Amino acid sequence: MASTWGKPVAQHAGMIGDFVGKHRFAKQLLAGTAISFGALMIAAPTNAFATERTTQSEIAQASAVFDFNIGAQSLNNALLDFAQQTGIQVFYDTAQVENLTSTAVTGRMQAATALEQLLDGSNVSYRFSNENSVTLAIINAADDTLVDPVLVEAQANNPGDPAATEGTNSLTTTVASVGSKGNETIRELPQSVSVVTAKRIEDQNFQYLDDAMRYTTGVQVLTNNNGRSSIYSRGYEIDNVQTNGVPAPYSSLDGTSPNLAMYDRIEVLRGPAGLYGGSGEPSATINLVRKQARDELSGSASVGYGSWNHYSGQGDVSVPLTEDGSVRARAILSADYRESFVDVVENNNELGYGTLDIDVNDDTFLSVGLSHEHKDMVPSNALPTFSDNTLLDVSTSTFVGAKWNTFDNTSDDVYLDLKHQFSSDTEGKISARYSVRNVNMKYAYTRSAAAADYTAQFYALDRHVDEDAFSTDAYLNHDFDMLGYTQTVTVGSDFRYSNQDLAYSNQLLGSYSIFNNDLPEPNNAITNSQTTESSQFGTYGKIKLQTFDDVTFSFGGRSSWYNSIVTNNLTGADTSNVTEDAVFVPFAGVVYDVTDDFSTYFSYTSIFEPQNTTTTVNGEQIEPRTGKQYEVGLKGEHFGGLMNTHLSLFQIEDQNRAAQDPSNTSFSIASGEIRTRGVEAEISGEIFENLQGFLSYTYLDSKDTDQSDSDSYSSYAPKHYVTSWADYSFDQGNLDGLSIGGGVTWSDHFSYNNGVKASSYTVVDGRIGYEINDNLALALNANNILDEKYYSRVATFRTFNFYGPSRSFFLNLTGKF
Repeated sequence: MASTWGKPVAQHAGMIGDFVGKHRFAKQLLAGTAISFGALMIAAPTNAFATERTTQSEIAQASAVFDFNIGAQSLNNALLDFAQQTGIQVFYDTAQVENLTSTAVTGRMQAATALEQLLDGSNVSYRFSNENSVTLAIINAADDTLVDPVLVEAQANNPGDPAATEGTNSLTTTVASVGSKGNETIRELPQSVSVVTAKRIEDQNFQYLDDAMRYTTGVQVLTNNNGRSSIYSRGYEIDNVQTNGVPAPYSSLDGTSPNLAMYDRIEVLRGPAGLYGGSGEPSATINLVRKQARDELSGSASVGYGSWNHYSGQGDVSVPLTEDGSVRARAILSADYRESFVDVVENNNELGYGTLDIDVNDDTFLSVGLSHEHKDMVPSNALPTFSDNTLLDVSTSTFVGAKWNTFDNTSDDVYLDLKHQFSSDTEGKISARYSVRNVNMKYAYTRSAAAADYTAQFYALDRHVDEDAFSTDAYLNHDFDMLGYTQTVTVGSDFRYSNQDLAYSNQLLGSYSIFNNDLPEPNNAITNSQTTESSQFGTYGKIKLQTFDDVTFSFGGRSSWYNSIVTNNLTGADTSNVTEDAVFVPFAGVVYDVTDDFSTYFSYTSIFEPQNTTTTVNGEQIEPRTGKQYEVGLKGEHFGGLMNTHLSLFQIEDQNRAAQDPSNTSFSIASGEIRTRGVEAEISGEIFENLQGFLSYTYLDSKDTDQSDSDSYSSYAPKHYVTSWADYSFDQGNLDGLSIGGGVTWSDHFSYNNGVKASSYTVVDGRIGYEINDNLALALNANNILDEKYYSRVATFRTFNFYGPSRSFFLNLTGKF
């Protein structure tokens, strides 16, 4: 019987998977090779294969241990899950296993042990030929011979990150580390998670974090200069941006939104995340996962040019430093220089990144990384409105500011990750990050509404920030047997410290036309100087309990100790000293596997946020804000994880918010509760062969529960927001190597605090790519193809009303080896 070989299914497939996915001849070649190998195996005595099963398994026992959660199901789906959860690429004859079932495999164990359990009771045998490959063969019960083997080949070129999306050529993945400690399948997390993969970053030419977040489910970006935009989710600004699970202070004003060249993927956990995040807004947690070194010599280089004198170049190389690749290094250099559709504005970025990865032994992995990023901009705070909040209808190229506007940011970071496997049941990890920021900005901006003759009051901001921060996290995951299932408990603690020196002044320049950028440059004398020293320590614990085959409960909690002191450097007095001791934050969730493809979930999450600068008329510090969320959802994992779906409904209750005391306007009172309700839906991955897509919908509604007016409170976010992207790759005939992609983003009308209002808009983007050969590719991206004129952000009548970018193009040439 002729074999029908499946395509690569693991989300972590390596270069072979990329090649196979694009070239039918390669599929046939691999299939023929595997069949020939199977014929040799058939010629060998069957008992020899069985005997080798034990001895060759010893090879796999020296390989990494994985977290498995594979339910009893069809063997076809189980093999796909096995591939997903181990980073192993699978090619197999689906017809030969479609009527077979597997046993459940859960817990932490070697790949060989999991495979043994997975195949228990079936007529499938396996043989490890080396550390990176295993051959499965079906035993014919009639004559005890082997038929149509299945080739399973492990990806070994990125051992430091088995969940890496780089090289998978996929718009989706089934695992994430945000919202848990260690990689966990997204279906197991009772919260909303989205992952922007390496393919999406490359295909849509995302160069900064705020670029990618514009096209992410449940996220809104408040436009500013690239690298300085504010990022919101579920009505609140995101203030928790991590790298490999460890945070550093994040400020859109100070331009700490990073260049993406050094990251493999972006994980977004929406809603309050106090269990592992401590204090913060009830918005979302963004986790940027560093690119790790490969264990083989490989690399890439790219150059690009686009609209508005946009030049870009990037180099990336991985080098094994030992023969077996157990010590390896990777270096990335990126440079991006661009002007803007707005006159005068410039945005230049330079990044250097290096990582040294060491497999200390079979159980221990160490990674040390360094990064240096420099931003040099000519910024603009954009347009005011007229006094009645009417938006200006002027050219999108209108620059509001001065020719001497300047912004400079230097960020240096050191990263440490140490993972150790204590036993097959217990793993631990210690991560640390040290960050240094230096920011200097001086620019003119409007601070009044525009008059009928387009004049406005201009001010000059002169701001200087020096900041250093240290964060660390340590945890243990332990598996144990109870109630007939493998259960998991996580315990850990984290600590973060930051010290920020801030000096600034705001000086009135006078009234000028907004079209005049020849403004007098003041010699600002610093009028405000302060030092903020803050620290937070927390301990956390979580237990995952499986009580039935299809039901898993999660319970957790965290205690946090927080302190922040603000000192006026001009007087030496402490203007704020806030301490919060043993603040407890609970967590609970449940996941129910309805079918092989779908799971439902419910969760309760919470967070707290100290209000450092708000006091009552009696001089008392207002208690921290608290955010709690109730969420229910449905998650789907289809075709072995090639496509994923997600639908969620949530309600956030933000309580004890500080607001101006109407009787004593210099002081604050607790304002009650803001209730936010929303719906989020997402589809991502392979729709059918060669066509991949992403589609998301977000609905958001916020209300002040103390007010009878349903429109009493308005966040920046539109009520309805849709974004999409699709890419089709041709793999035969004259069009072989060609890919065509495109997407549509639609936003409902939106406003800022029911004041300035922006109309709805639709933006269409596109891409054409061509693989010249196996090592060279050319791509042309077109953004806002229809040249829609729209406001992408509105704020007050004074400033921060931004047009969205007009039509642009970017051509990029990439070479890989």
